[in-house]
Amino acid sequence: MSRVTILLAAYKGKEYAGAMIDSILAQDCDDWELILSDDGTDTETLLAEYAARFPERIHLHVSGRRFGSAQKHFLYLMQQFGTADYLMFCDQDDVWHPDKVRKTLLTMQKAEQEAWEETGERLPVLVHTDLRVVDGTLRPIDESFMHYSRLDGSRLALNELLIQNVVTGCTLMINRPLTALALEGAGQEKMLMHDWWIALCAAAFGRSVFLPEATIDYRQHGGNVVGAKSPLNPTYLKSRLSGGAIKKALDDTSAQAEAFLAVYGDRLNSEQKELVSAYAKLPSLGKLARLRTYSRYGFWKKDPGRRAAQMIWG
Repeated sequence: MSRVTILLAAYKGKEYAGAMIDSILAQDCDDWELILSDDGTDTETLLAEYAARFPERIHLHVSGRRFGSAQKHFLYLMQQFGTADYLMFCDQDDVWHPDKVRKTLLTMQKAEQEAWEETGERLPVLVHTDLRVVDGTLRPIDESFMHYSRLDGSRLALNELLIQNVVTGCTLMINRPLTALALEGAGQEKMLMHDWWIALCAAAFGRSVFLPEATIDYRQHGGNVVGAKSPLNPTYLKSRLSGGAIKKALDDTSAQAEAFLAVYGDRLNSEQKELVSAYAKLPSLGKLARLRTYSRYGFWKKDPGRRAAQMIWG
């Protein structure tokens, strides 16, 4: 049995999904299996063809359901395949580098071993990596998603993640304890994205490791649901600097913190509980009280421009 189970949640992905699957087949290690699942009919035939051609490696999972979002689709697949030693998540339109699974697995095993030596337990562990940003034809835009987006993949502390997620789902590997922990929140409507929730769980109860090298070509095209956003882009900057956008982000992240507290509050230590509670209460505070709370708990975004907008409108 393969130790690494890769989950591909497809939706209208026939234009790019073949290249994505081919890049997984080209991995330089063998310790993986690929689960294909379609949230529609556009990609169904293509996925079935790959499963038929590579039955020992690739399996088609037919849910008989329509999910309506990548988050709900991936959470469902996590529930179905949560007993795997390790899970990875795969977007339909990217291209994985040949060493992605091997390097991520080695980093994961090193982190698990260190945690075991320190605690005597198999802790929940997350590993994520950088990405190379490319256009629809795979021409490079930026060798580093973190550079392009002005993010820092090592900002994985709980206070940092409450306000800003730096973990991209398609780079993730999580171990079985983290899968089980994250799935406890599967029914929470205020969860913003599955990768963000998983990162919060790892920050609170386990270990998180950033591998600072690109292991994937992150394809940007007109159909991206999330995609890479540069804070230097004038259109993006204009949208993010509006007071309404900043307030909505604060409301949404605070609601997610409240949901996290509802699920895991009885297991958080006193310091963590105070931290998450303070973030959840931010929308109810006046401007000066919010700024004091940001400073007290370190609820700041990394990029100076985002931080300035946070101070003005947050």
